Formats: sequence, structure tokens, C-alpha cells
Amino acid sequence: MARKISELYEMQVYSSDGVFLGVTEDFTFDDVEGKLVEIEINTGRRGEKRRIPYDSVKACKDIYIVEI
Repeated sequence: MARKISELYEMQVYSSDGVFLGVTEDFTFDDVEGKLVEIEINTGRRGEKRRIPYDSVKACKDIYIVEI
């Protein structure tokens, strides 16, 4: 399903075990391959950021589910 990239910002991210990891803040896009490479999330801990490979995303609708 195609979505606008703007719809993917500020979405909650959970592990496949149901642990809240943070909120999406930025994305890395490979313009040669034409696909998203990773998502950057804000963990909420003193501005701490975490990068997750987009291949780890298992589901994305109202929230992200990632395999870490």
C-alpha cells in the first residue's frame, strides 16, 4: 500500500514483544534503490535517538511493529 511519507512521522514504535521503543522522527531514503533504509526514533530519554533498519519493520498502519 502506498502512503505519503508525511503520514509516517510521529508514529509510535513498538517491538514485536510489545515494548514501546519511541516515536518516529526521521527517515533515511536510498534514492538509488528507491526505498526507505531506516527509521530514526526519539526514545523520549533526554532526546536519545535510535536508528532501526527499515527491513526490521514488520507492520505499519497506526503504529510501527519492529523486530529488534
